[in-house]
Amino acid sequence: MLKLFLPVALFALVVSCGDDQSITGPGKPVSFEVSPVTYSAIRLATPMGNLNPPGHTFPSDHMGFYLAGDQTYLVRAYAAGTIRTVYYNSGFDDYRIEFKHTNTVTSYLDHVENPCTSIKVGTNVQPGDSVGWATSYLDIGVTDYDTTRYFIVPGRYHEKTLHAGDVYLYFQSDVRERLLAKNNRTAAPRGGKIDFDIDGALAGNWFLQGTPVTWEASSYLYAGAQLAFVYDMWDPSKIRIVCGGGWSAAPFCCLVDGNAPDPASVTQNSGFIKYQTIHAASSDVVAVQLIEPRHLKVQVFADTTRALVSGFTENAKIYVR
Repeated sequence: MLKLFLPVALFALVVSCGDDQSITGPGKPVSFEVSPVTYSAIRLATPMGNLNPPGHTFPSDHMGFYLAGDQTYLVRAYAAGTIRTVYYNSGFDDYRIEFKHTNTVTSYLDHVENPCTSIKVGTNVQPGDSVGWATSYLDIGVTDYDTTRYFIVPGRYHEKTLHAGDVYLYFQSDVRERLLAKNNRTAAPRGGKIDFDIDGALAGNWFLQGTPVTWEASSYLYAGAQLAFVYDMWDPSKIRIVCGGGWSAAPFCCLVDGNAPDPASVTQNSGFIKYQTIHAASSDVVAVQLIEPRHLKVQVFADTTRALVSGFTENAKIYVR
């Protein structure tokens, strides 16, 4: 969700269960049959692609619901499956519950408060079964191993990101339409987009040179090494520059003055590029130059304007894919 993700540990209450062939056979389609919370409880349904550094410097791989008012709402299972894991999130004092639906599809509910006593690893659930309660927000993610997102270096991403499914598409059509009615994004895909990498261009995710090639590289653990040139989750016609740390102006998630040049069109031939960012309190310049297809020279000039920036200084850094 848009709430800042704090770097806190997730403690596993229980270990993952093994592959359970009794729930569904190979290749059986998944149908999410009910909304996890009553429709009247949903104030806003989000697409994927939330940007909120440092926790979400890169577009988030799940969607979510902001809930109405201050009351607590019942959370329900939305599809048949087996509870695979239950995690306690100490930073938020709530839980993430993961379900296995088929041999290739799992999903999870995050920020569930006070899970029902029946919610244990290995328990089978059916659509509509009570899971727990939620008050402010609820996240939902799908991992579908028949779907693969495009990132230039896949080894830097967790499997939940590499195989993130568009959550809305898994709901049966009548439920999907009611949930999309709560979603203010009008551009296709309505469920959002998270993978913007273009090899040889500026668009997408970047890592400070020296960041290890492990899935943790894209997690909050390496937020200070993350930089993204992507697009707004609500209006993807708008450029967003997102930085998790490493500069005096960071973390930031900014629109661009003039909304140009499009990162998808910036290549080695573009030379030295200066983006004027739009902040609530100040304005910075993010200077970039692709020196190789997967090597980007970057410098963030805090509280200044394009006219005052003529080139890089010794403080510039190299980011890679």
